Amino acid sequence: MITGQKSSSKLQNGMALPMVLWAVAILVGVTLLLAGIIEGWINEETHAGKQFRARQQALSGLALAMNPAILPGDPILIHQSGEEGYKVEIKDESGLINPNTLLAAVPDRRDILRKLFTAWGLSVDQCDAAVDGLYDWQSPTPLRSLNGAKEPQYAAIGQAGLPPNTPFSSPDEMGLVIGFGPVMDAKPDWRSYFTTYYNGKINVLHAPKEILTDLIGLTPDQADQWITLRNGQDGIEGTSDDLGVSSLDQAATLMGANGAQKAVMLDICDITGSVRRIESTGTCNGVSHKITVIFASGENNPNSNGTLLGWSE
Repeated sequence: MITGQKSSSKLQNGMALPMVLWAVAILVGVTLLLAGIIEGWINEETHAGKQFRARQQALSGLALAMNPAILPGDPILIHQSGEEGYKVEIKDESGLINPNTLLAAVPDRRDILRKLFTAWGLSVDQCDAAVDGLYDWQSPTPLRSLNGAKEPQYAAIGQAGLPPNTPFSSPDEMGLVIGFGPVMDAKPDWRSYFTTYYNGKINVLHAPKEILTDLIGLTPDQADQWITLRNGQDGIEGTSDDLGVSSLDQAATLMGANGAQKAVMLDICDITGSVRRIESTGTCNGVSHKITVIFASGENNPNSNGTLLGWSE
C-alpha cells in the first residue's frame, strides 16, 4: 500500500513540472503579446502626434504664401526649427493644359490633344481612342464618338453611372476614361501637364519645359534658353525681375521659334493669366504632411482675384 502511494506521488510530481513550464510559457506569451499591443498603441499615438505637428507646420507655411506680396524664392518660405519646419513652393497653373477648354471649344480641339499624345509615342488608333474617350466623358449628349465610350461601354466593364457627361473636375478623372490607359502607360507623369483651374490659353511665361517641347514643338535647347531668359537674373519664376513681353510675337522671336512652332503658339498660347499654386510641406521628426492650394490671382485671369479654387492634402 505504501509502495502504491509513493508511485502515485512520483507520478503527480512528474506531471507538475511540465504543467508549471506550460503555465510559465503561456504567461510569457501573453506578456509579450500585451507588450507588443501596448508598443503599437504608443507608436500609433506618437505618429499621430507627429502628423498633427507636421500639418500645423504646413498650415503655417501656407498662411504666409497666400499673401500676394510673398513671391517665389522668398527666404520666409523655408523654415526649420529643430526637428520641425516647412518648405513652400509657389508655382503657376496658367502654363498648363485645360482639357475642358479644348474639348468644349466649338469646334472642339481634339487635334491639340492628339498632337500631344502622338509626341508621347501613341499610335494613331490609341490617340483616337484616348481623345474621343475624353470628349465623350464631358459631352452632355448621349451620342458616342467613333472611337469613344458612353454609358453602355462603361457599364460593360462594371463602371455603371459613368461617364458623368460634365467637364473634368480634376486631371485625376482623366485616368478613369476608357481608352486613356495607353496615355498613362506612355507618360507616367501625364497629370503634371494638365489643370482644370485655369481656363485661358497656355501662358508661355509659365509653361513648363515639357509642354514647350511636347506640345509647342520647341527643341530642348530652345525651351531651356527660353526658361532661363523669362525667369530673369535670379533664375526664379514669378519674381519681380522676370522677363516682360508685349506680345506673343515678341515671345516667339525671343524663343527663336520657326514658322511651325510660331503657328502652334499663336493658336493655343498667350502671355497673360495667372493662377497661383501653393505647395506647402510641413515636417516633424521625419513625418511630413503636404497641403496644395490653388489660388486665383493675377491680372487677366478668368477667375476673380482672391478666390480659393482648390485644396488638397
